[in-house]
Amino acid sequence: MGKLSRGFLGGFQGQLGTAYGCFWRLMDLIKAMPRKSNKPPTAKQLNVQLRWALITDFLGWLAPVIKVGYQNKPSNQSAMNAAVSFNVKNAVTGVAPNYMIDFTKLQLSEGVLEEASGYTVATAIGSKLEVSWLASAAGAVNSYVTDKVSIMVYNLDKHKFVMLKDVATRDDLEYSVQLPLDYSGDTVHCYLTLTRDDDKMVSTSQYGGSYTII
Repeated sequence: MGKLSRGFLGGFQGQLGTAYGCFWRLMDLIKAMPRKSNKPPTAKQLNVQLRWALITDFLGWLAPVIKVGYQNKPSNQSAMNAAVSFNVKNAVTGVAPNYMIDFTKLQLSEGVLEEASGYTVATAIGSKLEVSWLASAAGAVNSYVTDKVSIMVYNLDKHKFVMLKDVATRDDLEYSVQLPLDYSGDTVHCYLTLTRDDDKMVSTSQYGGSYTII
């Protein structure tokens, strides 16, 4: 990468032969065009690509949750990239090329807001899930009665998500999830996250277990 000092080319943007110019941080820069590699990817590279694609496709359905849930990302990453990076490292199991998601380790948000104490899920007739949690202890740090509760349910058989964002508050202590009736007999995985009412603080997501809908 070279820096132009208003020489014979002056400042320019776009491609010129095998180079391209851009204006960055009040400087005119010239860079070489990246070269295409004719080398086939190694087995290690292919494995990384498979794991990355698996998580990227899965989390793409939850973009609104991820955007808030990973807002405290490193400055050089998007919220989605931060979420994918974490889950590729921690929530993928199996042997190449048959990778699978470990739903018990999947993390949909990461933060310091107090988690939902005593979080439980129970099935109910009519394709329902009864979600409940306990009140935070008196004086609990980073816990507010107005914190918003979001519930995510993944149908393993139909490969579909039910995303219920901000459907309750921490002091509600319970929420009844009505799933589609055709979910009866299917296996689902449940997650819960909390967000402060100004969306500037989140809890680390909690896994609520796997259930067969009745």
